[in-house]
Amino acid sequence: MAFIEEEGRTLEEAVSKGLQRIGLPRDEVKVEVLEHSRKFFGLLGTPRIKVRLTYETRSAKLHTATDLLQKMLAHMGLHARVEGSERHGEAYLNIQSDDSGLLIGRRGQTIDALQYLVNRMVNRDADAAVRIVLDTEHYQERREERLTRLAQRLAAQVKTTGRAAVMAPLNARDRRIIHLALQADREVSTSSKGEGALRKVLIAPRRSERSQSREV
Repeated sequence: MAFIEEEGRTLEEAVSKGLQRIGLPRDEVKVEVLEHSRKFFGLLGTPRIKVRLTYETRSAKLHTATDLLQKMLAHMGLHARVEGSERHGEAYLNIQSDDSGLLIGRRGQTIDALQYLVNRMVNRDADAAVRIVLDTEHYQERREERLTRLAQRLAAQVKTTGRAAVMAPLNARDRRIIHLALQADREVSTSSKGEGALRKVLIAPRRSERSQSREV
């Protein structure tokens, strides 16, 4: 949970200012009045009210990301509608547009670039970062299926040859898909190598406890 504090001349004004800051509707926050000062004898001073708005960080990030992406697509001259939802702990933004092919780009480069920008702009507070995934026409779902099948084929190859396999550079989400696809396989292990955009996934034979004990 996260919270912000805001002031106004009335309760409605204070709450409205707070909602604008976090980008959430009224029904997704809890409002607590902290201070309420009134005019002295009805003559002096200005009445002020201070409130605390408590909210789920992930919900705020989702609303912010949805609104940001909608504006970015409009500036690009694309007619699109963005729908935001939460899936498996991620903020999932689905783009409905007749220009889906243009949005995806060659080998997904355009949607990857948009996803990177939205994540960087929304997740400035690293302590409350939320993974944001962009999708259109179920492209990311098909991509995850392809990567999972590729991981399984490479794992089978590693088991047969006994030699490690190194994949081409992948973004953070794709590397995560590979790791998750093989995490239950007791015969291979996965690890990431390299720096930045050049990070790759290494799939290697998992050493048995017997072989490890002989090395010791």
